[in-house]
Amino acid sequence: MTETLKTLGAILDELAADLPEETLLTTAMNSGPTETVSRRELKNWTDNIARALLDLGVVTGDLVPIHLPTCNQFLVAAVAIFKAGGTPMPVSSKLPPTELMGLIDLAQPRVIISRQAFDQTTVNPDDYSDKSSGSAALPYRVSKPIKALASGGSTGKPKLILTTGDALFDPENPIIPQLMRFEPGDLKYSPGPLYHNGPFWFSLNMLIRGGRVLLNERFNAARCLDLIEAYQPTVLNLVPTMMQRMLREPDWQQRNLDSVRVTWHLAAPCPSWAKEGFIEKLGGERVLELWAATEANGLTIIDGNEWLQHKGSVGKGIGTEILILDENREPLPNGVVGEIFTRIAGGPPPCEYLGSQPLENLLEGFTSVGDLGWLDDDGYLYLADRRTDLIISGGSNIFPAEVEAVITQHPQVRDAAVVGLQDDDLGRRVHAVVEPLAALDPDTLMLELLDLCREQLLNYKVPRTIELVETLPRNEAGKIRRTLLRDQRDAQ
Repeated sequence: MTETLKTLGAILDELAADLPEETLLTTAMNSGPTETVSRRELKNWTDNIARALLDLGVVTGDLVPIHLPTCNQFLVAAVAIFKAGGTPMPVSSKLPPTELMGLIDLAQPRVIISRQAFDQTTVNPDDYSDKSSGSAALPYRVSKPIKALASGGSTGKPKLILTTGDALFDPENPIIPQLMRFEPGDLKYSPGPLYHNGPFWFSLNMLIRGGRVLLNERFNAARCLDLIEAYQPTVLNLVPTMMQRMLREPDWQQRNLDSVRVTWHLAAPCPSWAKEGFIEKLGGERVLELWAATEANGLTIIDGNEWLQHKGSVGKGIGTEILILDENREPLPNGVVGEIFTRIAGGPPPCEYLGSQPLENLLEGFTSVGDLGWLDDDGYLYLADRRTDLIISGGSNIFPAEVEAVITQHPQVRDAAVVGLQDDDLGRRVHAVVEPLAALDPDTLMLELLDLCREQLLNYKVPRTIELVETLPRNEAGKIRRTLLRDQRDAQ
C-alpha cells in the first residue's frame, strides 16, 4: 500500500479521530424517531461487526450480502465488510425468495448480513451496536473485488457484477468524489434504496470525501421536499421518477431548495419536461446528469446549461471514447441510432460477471451494455433505449422512452411504461401502461393521452392501446420492469 492510498476503514477512522461527535449518518424514518450515527459510533460499531466477520472466517475475495432495508445499518455493514477485507454485496430486502436465493447461490457467501435467518451464517448488525470504545485496533485489510451488485436488468436470470481491483482510495485526491463535485462537509441526500449502485456508491464516496449522508426509509415526494427544507443537504442524488413526482407536488414552486449546490440524476432517461422543471427551479449549473453503467465501461456528464443547448443529450464522454455501431459492428454516421460501445481509460472495464457471459469486447476494450443511441456533430451522446426494450412494429423501430416522455407530460399521469405486445399483423404493437395520479374518468384520460401522443409523435409510435393500472411494477431504484409487464400481457 502506498502512502497516499488508504482503505475506506482507515480514512473513516482518521476522520472519526478529528470529529468524533459529528453526526455522519442520518435515516429519516417515515414513522418513528430519526436514527443517527456519529463518526465515533461508526468506528466502534464497524469494528465490532468486522471482528465478528473475521471470527466467522471472512477473507479477501469473499462476497458478503447485505440484506437490509435502506437504513444506517446498511452503510455500517458495508464499512465493516471493507474493514474485514470482504466485498460488500448489496441486495434488495424485498426480493422474492427465488431471486434472492439465486443471487446467494452465485455468491456462495460464508456470511450474510441480515435481520432474517438464512441457512448460511447470519450476522445481525443490531446485535453489535454497542458503540462504546472497542478493543485493540483492527489491521486494515484490502478488499478485492471492490463491490458486487445484482444486475439491474430484467432477463430473469441472476447475475452479479463485480467491480474488480483493490479497494484503495486517495483521500487527498479522490477521483470519483471530485468528479461528482463533492466537498468536505457536504451533506448528501439519497432518497433511493441503497441496494442500487447509485445511492450506494455515491454515499460511500461522500464518506471518503469527508461528507455526511442523509437517507430516508422510503421515497415519498412530499416527504422528500420536507427533508430537504429541514436538513438543507448540499447534494441530491435522484432518479427521473423522483424528479417527476416532486414536480407534481402542488407546492413545488413554494419549496425552498436553496441549500442544494448540485443535483445528480441518473439510472434512467429523463423526460425533457422534468429536466426543465428542475433547471427552472435550481439553475442549469446545479442540475447534472450522469450516464454510466454498473460495469463502469463508460461515463458521460452534462449540466443543465449544456443540456439546454443540446436538448436530450446525456453529455460528452469523461475519459471515455464512444462508438455507435450497427448490428454488423460497423461504425454509423452521426445522427444515426445504433448500439453504444464505449471504452474508458483506454482499456476494458474493471468488471467481471458471475452468472453471465462477459461483455462483448471489440477493438481492444470497447464494450456495450445494450444501450442504443447516437452522437451529434459536436460529440454529444443521445440515448434511444435499451436494445432489449426496443419495439419493432410493422418494421419500424420504436423507443419506449420517447413515448413515455410524451405521456408523462399529462398532469394526471404519475408514471407510464410502454411495451410491445404480440400482434399477428405488426409483430409487436405499442401498448402503454399508465398509472394515473388521481381519480379521473378513465375514458376521458385515455382520449386525452391519445390526443397528446398524436400531436407529438409519428403515427406508428402512437400507442394502439392504453391500460390504466393502480401501480406500475418498478424496483426500488425507480426502474420500470418492462419485461415483466410485457410477458404478463403476452401470456394472457
